[in-house]
Parts: sequence; C-alpha cells; structure tokens
Amino acid sequence: MTCIETYATLRIFSATMHPKLIGETLGVEATDAIPIDPSSKYRVRRETNYWNWCTQQRVNSADNTLHIAALLEVFGSKQAELESLRSAGCETDISCYWVSTGQGGPSLEVATMEELARLGLPIWWDVYFDRSANV
Repeated sequence: MTCIETYATLRIFSATMHPKLIGETLGVEATDAIPIDPSSKYRVRRETNYWNWCTQQRVNSADNTLHIAALLEVFGSKQAELESLRSAGCETDISCYWVSTGQGGPSLEVATMEELARLGLPIWWDVYFDRSANV
C-alpha cells in the first residue's frame, strides 16, 4: 500500500441544531464542535453548526479500512440517532483524508459499504500525493 497517512471523520452540519445538541443526540463526545459564528469571514461558519468525530488521534495506521472500521464501531449502533439528526435537517457524511506516495488507492470491503448504506452515510476521500516522501 502506498498510503503514508490517513484518517476518517464523521461530519455533521446543521443550520439550526447546536453542536452540543448533536453530540447529546448521538451520545458521543465530539472531536471538534463549532457553533455558528455570525462574525466569521467564512460563509460556512457563519451559516452552519459543525460537529465531528475523527480517528486521527485514535487509530495509528495507514490502512484506511481500520479508520473506517473504528468509526463504524462507535456509530454502527446509532442508525436511529443519525436518522433523527437528518430528519431535523442535519447533513451527515464521512470524509477520509488520504496521502499517498503514488500508485494504489483507498478501498472498501462490501460489508463496509453495506454498513455505510445502512447508516445512510456517504463517504468520500480528500486525496493528496506526496512526491517528496522516500518510497
């Protein structure tokens, strides 16, 4: 595998629900939570509350499947809570940070895809290539 760094983040955005309430609904403490800030220079921060749970400091591996598995271990039993948040107008997804030295790419097992679909969680990768890394 050519991945040199990866992590996965469950992200939840809401125009109306405060991040504290999102965390209370899930029963999980956020890695990061940012309430709407009307004075922010960034539109998304002026208009959207943000809550996330990230594997970056929790999983020490360059295997993206282990990061996603850790996320599913915490949130796999939270289908009703995630549906409740989406019904209240929240947007949910999983963002994966992935840095590579070249050939190859992230992958998912069929069972993982099924679990993500059951939870209603789209997944995407933010991919970077580090040409300076010694391979």
